[in-house]
Order: sequence, then C-alpha cells, then structure tokens
Amino acid sequence: MISWLMLAQAIALAVIGAAVAIVGLARKPFNDWVFAGAAIALLSLVVQTIASVIAPLLGAGPTGDLLEYWTYLITALLIPPAAVLWALVDKKGEWSTLVVGVGILACAVMVYRMHQIWFVQVA
Repeated sequence: MISWLMLAQAIALAVIGAAVAIVGLARKPFNDWVFAGAAIALLSLVVQTIASVIAPLLGAGPTGDLLEYWTYLITALLIPPAAVLWALVDKKGEWSTLVVGVGILACAVMVYRMHQIWFVQVA
C-alpha cells in the first residue's frame, strides 16, 4: 500500500467533505458540484481498492487485521452512492447536500483508519 496516497486521499476527502457540508449548512440545494464531489470521492476509493488488491500480491500486506481493513474499505465504497441516492430522492429537501458532505467526511475518517490498520498496527 502506498502511504502517501492514503494520507493524501484522506486529506482530499476531508477538504471536499467539509466544502460540501458547508454548502449544505448554507442550505443550498443538491447540484452538479456536490455530485462531482461525491463522484471524486468514489473514484478515489475505487483507486484505493485496486491498490489494496495489488499491494499484497507484491508482498506489501497490512500489519493489521485484513478483514477489518476490507470491511472499512467496502463500507467506505458504499457511502458516497448511498448519500447521493438520498440526496436525489430528497432533492428539494434542506438537508440533502449536508448528508452528502457528512458522508464524504465519514469516508475521510475511514480512509485514515484504513491507513492505521495497514501500516501502524502489529498483528
């Protein structure tokens, strides 16, 4: 696993999530920019998934629990589409944009935790 990639991803997701959450707190409706933020979050998680499959094959496996890592990763992959689905169903609602922002922030926290599982813990 690439340490700088995971940390850069966590920071980028935190910035995107915070920006979308601020837009949501301003009660702006769900729009293409919010959707783009969620799409970028999902794309970065797909890249992370590909890297997570390749790294153990090259001998760079996690030092922590592999099941816990994959549970975090799969859950993080489900959050952006679920948040966007919520926002599309509740498009005229006041909180749909905030839900997407909080979902992206949750992904940032999960990526940081995945970094801890992969690099810090000793099995």
